[in-house]
Amino acid sequence: MNSESTHVTTESSLGNNEPRPKRLSRIRKAGYGSTELGLVAVEVLVQVYLLKFYNVVVGLPAGLTGLALALGILWDAVTDPMMGAISDRTRSRWGRRRPYFLPGALALSLFFIVLFNPPAMDSNAVKFLYLIFGFLLVSTSTTVLSVPHVALGGELSFDRNERTVIYGYRRLFSTLGLVLGTALPAAILAYLGDESNPDVVARSRGVTAFVLAIPIMLTAFLAFVATKGRDSGGVNPGRSRHAEAEANPPFRFLELALAQRDAWKNKMFLPLILSFLVAGIARTLNGSFALYYYEYRLQLPESFVVQSILLPFFLSLLVSIPLWIWISRRFGKKWPAFWGALGLGVLTVVFYPIFEPGETTAPIIVALVGGIFAGSIVLLDSLIPDTVDYDELKTGQNREGLYFGVWKLGTKLSRALGLLFAGLLLQLIGFQEGAATQSEEVGWRLALLFGPGVGVFFVMAAVIFTTMPLTDERHARIQRLLSRKRDRRRERELQDSGG
Repeated sequence: MNSESTHVTTESSLGNNEPRPKRLSRIRKAGYGSTELGLVAVEVLVQVYLLKFYNVVVGLPAGLTGLALALGILWDAVTDPMMGAISDRTRSRWGRRRPYFLPGALALSLFFIVLFNPPAMDSNAVKFLYLIFGFLLVSTSTTVLSVPHVALGGELSFDRNERTVIYGYRRLFSTLGLVLGTALPAAILAYLGDESNPDVVARSRGVTAFVLAIPIMLTAFLAFVATKGRDSGGVNPGRSRHAEAEANPPFRFLELALAQRDAWKNKMFLPLILSFLVAGIARTLNGSFALYYYEYRLQLPESFVVQSILLPFFLSLLVSIPLWIWISRRFGKKWPAFWGALGLGVLTVVFYPIFEPGETTAPIIVALVGGIFAGSIVLLDSLIPDTVDYDELKTGQNREGLYFGVWKLGTKLSRALGLLFAGLLLQLIGFQEGAATQSEEVGWRLALLFGPGVGVFFVMAAVIFTTMPLTDERHARIQRLLSRKRDRRRERELQDSGG
């Protein structure tokens, strides 16, 4: 038995007498989680519409489009851990996470409008550069808002079950964002008229960006208000401001690099981030190929696909979230999350290649079932702060922002790889941008990409996830130890101050 397990056993035998944390109201949880609506709506437009928009409407070749998006996301991935570390060290009257909500939302709204309202451009070089810089600005402003926001979620409660509920609210609003980001462009396009007219499509995407700027700003403001008094301002519970300042010195790039290394060496965190990275590639490929597959393989119009297939998928995901939360309370988080990812992968591999052009009923049924499996992602989200507890137990530092920054880095890296692969694979299968129809062979290749090409990544993610050693019982012991360490730290500080 190693020293850690011996220490856990000894401490656990003392009994759990730490005070029960004060629970959050539903209004606070909903207000905090609402920001995901705007963030995810932006992400959907990027994953589902942006590749096809710049490829088919703007006229940039698929390979160059994928490359531009990948380069932008790679830069964004580098900034995520920086933003996490910066927010860890921020000291202000509003806290250490909340000060970034409103500026990040404002910048994101403005740059998002710019990205989807490009000027007339003649050369591919100009189009390529415009897409890179526009997307880089959108991604960076997203980081300023999203990294502090998601890090604050892990600090709102120390109770592991309440954390699952908090991340359930986040996933609830993220699913609403999926619905909004998917349905709104299609609804505006249907209102404006001819789906086959590139000018109409371009105008519909531009209007969508203007409309989405409203929920981006509104939900960031709601989260700012709802979390008032819940952002510690950088002070770890049970630690004085002076002690916290010593534990979290001013931001330095070398220290950030070393801290990132610590995160990747965390044996609880590493399998989780690797699993999510692989699953992220699958999600990006799925989102990038979806409109191509349904239009050029199944020969279905965009309005029908969005209303009858994509929306049922997202609504099914939304409805399944309370089910997964209930399952996690009965059976823990690890194995339900595994079966959810595995089920989604198998479903994708088996069914999408066998659908025939014009078929609608079977794809709708598969979308509904797939949405239920996809809802299990809420369990993966809620496991991140659990792994951070292990780090705090070992190091004595509250590095929630750093870990969520590394987490964001991993998800952005997976998106970059997914978009790069998507653009290159579209060119490799012979897809012709600008053509009203594609050959039957291209349609079949799209089916293989959208089915086995995507599903195998979900299966791999599920397999990797099984190696994560953080069981529910082990995390409960970690939290008991952490509570006692915090109590002892309070007692020492009171003694040192003469209290």
